[in-house]
Amino acid sequence: MSELFNRLLARRTETDGGRPLITYYAEPGGVRTELSATSFSNWVSKTAGLLTDEILIEPGQTVRLDLLRTAPAHWVTLVWVAATWRVGCAVTMTSDADAAVEVVGPEHAQDEPGAIERVACSLHPFGLGFRETLPPGTIDYGVEVRAQPDSFTGPWPADADPTWIDASQTMNQQDIITAASAGPAQRTMIDPADSAGPWATVTDCLITPVLTGGSVVVTVGTDTDRRAQIAEDERVD
Repeated sequence: MSELFNRLLARRTETDGGRPLITYYAEPGGVRTELSATSFSNWVSKTAGLLTDEILIEPGQTVRLDLLRTAPAHWVTLVWVAATWRVGCAVTMTSDADAAVEVVGPEHAQDEPGAIERVACSLHPFGLGFRETLPPGTIDYGVEVRAQPDSFTGPWPADADPTWIDASQTMNQQDIITAASAGPAQRTMIDPADSAGPWATVTDCLITPVLTGGSVVVTVGTDTDRRAQIAEDERVD
């Protein structure tokens, strides 16, 4: 078995779990959420458990992750990406994909579920659920994920298991390892508004930090002066 992304994440958690992996800023409001490798992996494990034990997803199936369109660099979105890969499934945003489940943000939480199961994410800074009742058939991620175990012991995915499907490419487990450029472990700053698209955002905010041993500071809705202040405060390289 070749090296896989989630195995590298597990190794990072074991050897350097307390150091920040993703620091997320969203403004207005001054929201700051920091996840170490340990806390991020915990969310990934719980989400993987939700996928397999609640939704009953199987390896090779597809998760339609609308969050990649509405909140591509949110830490909850990145958790869903890593959890989908952990259970051997593919992430997509395309509506014509034969998906097993759809994951949406708060702007679509009250939509009536379609033919496939829907999970709604509040994107609360602490991962809490919605205050309002969701339509029947919609899973409240912030509520249901907390009931899942802190560790996921399901089988590791295979090299050829799908990971990403979009209009221009289809990738497997090995492809995502080669997607990021090797380099030194740095603390970088990413503004998703400057990104070339969802895949570039996932590569910069998730894959590269895990593969290099670095970390990322994500800023959403910040102006130039605010980003400069955050870069100084967070000691960005």
